[in-house]
Amino acid sequence: MSPEAVNYMSIAEAAVQRAQRALLAELYENTARDAYSAALNAARAVIFEKSGIAPKTHSGTRAKFFELIHHGMAFDSELAQFLREGFETKQGIDYGPELTFVTRAQAEEYLTRAAAFLAAAKAVCE
Repeated sequence: MSPEAVNYMSIAEAAVQRAQRALLAELYENTARDAYSAALNAARAVIFEKSGIAPKTHSGTRAKFFELIHHGMAFDSELAQFLREGFETKQGIDYGPELTFVTRAQAEEYLTRAAAFLAAAKAVCE
């Protein structure tokens, strides 16, 4: 794995660890936000590893990641949807316009999906 992809994976792993701590502290919105951040950075690692580019925006990362899948990269499409769903939740938490609450069950699901996304991303990069 390239040094840049390793760096993105390290950021993703740290985000999963933050999400785990947030869940234990019952900070469910933080859990969801950090779980999404983990998936986003894992996606950036994959993109850099496969194409040598590093998208700077959330939307650019999603677009390039789905483009790679469309062109044959082996990645579970349902798992990849976490990039869209996680972004929408993060936006709701951070910017509204309505107040977004995350339940414990939702936070646990986000953490599970982020860990699965990270594992799948690592497999694609190897």
